[in-house]
Amino acid sequence: MNNELSITGTHRELQEAFWALLNRQVKGLTVDVVEKTLGWLLQGQLSAGRHERTPQRLGYRNGSYRRRLMTPHGELLLQVPRPRQGGLDCSVVFDRYRRRHEDVNRILLRSYLMGLSTRDAACLAEQMWGGPMSHQVISDLRRWLRQRLNEYRQQPIRAVYRVVVLDGMYVTIGGAKHVVVLAVGLREDGGREVLGFSVGRGEYCEQLLWDLRRRGLEGVEMFVTDDSAALKSALEMVYPEVPWQCCIWHRLRNLRQLLAQSPYRQKMVREAGHIFRCVSGAVGREAARKWALRWQGYEPEVVRWFLGVFQDSMSFYELPKAWWRRGRTTNAAEGVIGLLRKRLRPMGAFANVAAAERAVFGQLARRHLLPEFTHNT
Repeated sequence: MNNELSITGTHRELQEAFWALLNRQVKGLTVDVVEKTLGWLLQGQLSAGRHERTPQRLGYRNGSYRRRLMTPHGELLLQVPRPRQGGLDCSVVFDRYRRRHEDVNRILLRSYLMGLSTRDAACLAEQMWGGPMSHQVISDLRRWLRQRLNEYRQQPIRAVYRVVVLDGMYVTIGGAKHVVVLAVGLREDGGREVLGFSVGRGEYCEQLLWDLRRRGLEGVEMFVTDDSAALKSALEMVYPEVPWQCCIWHRLRNLRQLLAQSPYRQKMVREAGHIFRCVSGAVGREAARKWALRWQGYEPEVVRWFLGVFQDSMSFYELPKAWWRRGRTTNAAEGVIGLLRKRLRPMGAFANVAAAERAVFGQLARRHLLPEFTHNT
């Protein structure tokens, strides 16, 4: 090995030469320390040193074999000694059949959770540690996420959530659009936690709701969703006793779309918004009646539609006043969806539903949005 450092060249070339030399020295020192440690382990296992004759000897050496190990210092090529009978216990240095140090696995998982795709994570590993790593190796690390996801979906829901928000987002799986539906529970202290999620062709979350009920989600005073018929139908099937609140923002958005190019559009929507900010439900319904009388002559069809649906957005008045602001919109779920979109977008399309579920779960765990669930990434 050539360890001489040339002092000629540009400033950048000198820096690169210095750090290349330093990396070689560190890598060589690491190999030397690991091989000496393995030699001491074998000596302790045999109760005798090399060429040592002693009655306490428990066996004999049988040469060595080569083993590659990916570490934060790069890929190491080790000479691992072996006994004639049995095998050497190397668990002090690395696990059996393990080809990567745990820190390498942790960094790769972290890069995946930061939004890198499988192939990009493999390229990052090759650049950082100098050894080739196929995308299949990176994919195998996702099994950790699958195991943790299964644990998360089986853990009981112990806390009581007064309001639960359901909302969805689109992801691409195998070239087709799928929907990720999130169930976000709102805590008394103002926090939020994702109680469960599902991935499917549409917003059909009946199985998700049955799982939540099986795990102990009871005592909910209100579910909040957009005006999705699929979500409402699932709630009526699983939680028929719990009131349903349609997000007021979605109601006003639909009103704006129905008014289209009407010259009264801005004023009508603004005044309709005041209905959901009254001091009580009774005052809000009176405000809706006055709003309808005011605009009946200008937009009769739109007014008739709004009077037929606005009651579904008044359920939040049944909650304590401190919960009105949090219980009348799906903003709690929209915030989580915004974080997911930001991290999932660089990953592109997913190969299957399981890959999408692992990605969603990983992002939720990284953001500490899962109840009573610890992780180590």
